[in-house]
Amino acid sequence: MSVPVTELITEILTTKYQVPPEEVSSESRFEELHLDSLALMEMALLLEKQLGVPIAEGVLTPEQSVGEAASTLLSLRAEN
Repeated sequence: MSVPVTELITEILTTKYQVPPEEVSSESRFEELHLDSLALMEMALLLEKQLGVPIAEGVLTPEQSVGEAASTLLSLRAEN
C-alpha cells in the first residue's frame, strides 16, 4: 500500500467520524477532534486491516496528534 499513513488517518477521520477536513492536520490532536479512546480503538482496527500490522490497545491515544500517530504506525509497520 502506497498511501501515506497520515492520509489513511485523515480519510478515516473525515469519512467515518465526520471531522471537517479543514480541522485535520498533522498537528491536530485526537482529543481536539473529539475522538475518545473507544473511537481510537475502532480506528486502530480499521488501520490494522489497511496496513496489515497488529496495533495493540493503547497505541493510539487521545493526546496524540495525527502526525505522532502516523509515525508510531510507520514504526510498527517497519517492525513487521
